[in-house]
Amino acid sequence: MMAQFAYDKLGARKAAIIQDIAQDYAVGLANFFRQAFNELTEDPKSIIAFTSYQTGDRDYTAQLTYVANAKPDVVFAPGYYADAAVLVTQARSLGLKMPFLGGDTFEAPEFIEIGGKNVEGVYFSTHYSADAPVTPASERFVALYKARFKTAPNTFAALGYDCYNLVLDAIERAGSSNPKAIRDAMAETKDFVGATGIITLDANGDATKSAVVLVVKDGQFKLVDVVHPR
Repeated sequence: MMAQFAYDKLGARKAAIIQDIAQDYAVGLANFFRQAFNELTEDPKSIIAFTSYQTGDRDYTAQLTYVANAKPDVVFAPGYYADAAVLVTQARSLGLKMPFLGGDTFEAPEFIEIGGKNVEGVYFSTHYSADAPVTPASERFVALYKARFKTAPNTFAALGYDCYNLVLDAIERAGSSNPKAIRDAMAETKDFVGATGIITLDANGDATKSAVVLVVKDGQFKLVDVVHPR
């Protein structure tokens, strides 16, 4: 979805990718971004720089110099928040001013604590925002959570809520407590109205649903956009 956001909202037509090669999740996001961005631009050469680092690295000069020379419109840098914050900080010190994008692993207060003003303007995708209730279930969940805990629910609360209710829904549709029957019913989940969106599980068990894009602004995570699957 960040490829779609970069293309539609940021007007990007050339992109660079800096992935954490030690993290399967980051590698998967990088590959998905590359495929999606190439399809959106209809240009198999739209990723003009692709490079890697290892978790725990602290000097990204070589990778960032390579990216700077390529002059991309955006940089997609999936990785965990601690490494990503240092990466972006070094990028800014080297004069790279283009937008940096990431995934939901950026959604940690420590990302801002480590990066400070250097991570201002960084965009990332995540599952949910209390500022963007995308379904009636979202609105109800946010209202109930605020009434109980006197604060807005975060992503993990919303995902936990949806997981619990997805299981209950599968049990009801299975009409049985048999684990296989419940599993089969869950695999057939389609258009389930949850707090994080309308959820359909694909053949791999992955959820297809809306997601949100947040940006670091004034030292906080702010909602930018809601992206619906095409």
